[in-house]
Amino acid sequence: MRAKLHMVLEATKDLRYHFAMMCYNSEFEKLKPEFLEKLPEKLRDFEKYLGEKQWLTGDKINYPDFYFCELLNQLVKFEHSCLDKHPKLKAYLCRFENLPNLKDYMASDEFRSRPCTLPRAMWRGDC
Repeated sequence: MRAKLHMVLEATKDLRYHFAMMCYNSEFEKLKPEFLEKLPEKLRDFEKYLGEKQWLTGDKINYPDFYFCELLNQLVKFEHSCLDKHPKLKAYLCRFENLPNLKDYMASDEFRSRPCTLPRAMWRGDC
């Protein structure tokens, strides 16, 4: 199980890395179309891996789910329609966002007022 957790986390980190490299690059506008072109394939791979599972590694939520859902939340802020063709990922994110306590936090001003990236990024995801 430990190896599976690590593998899933690393796959998520890989996608986040490419997203961050684009967001922090001074040529953000030039890189954005290529990222958006490749994103559906990456999301399709995650959706295929998720399959019929409740969470990335099975029926119990685990730390890769928190990492991945934070990234999905940022990607939706970046491109609102990015999950439209990925209904399993959309349902997965919805399940996560409706977890007890998390739902209240995500509705709070504290959560909504936070940008996704640091001030030096070309895209911050400000709400």
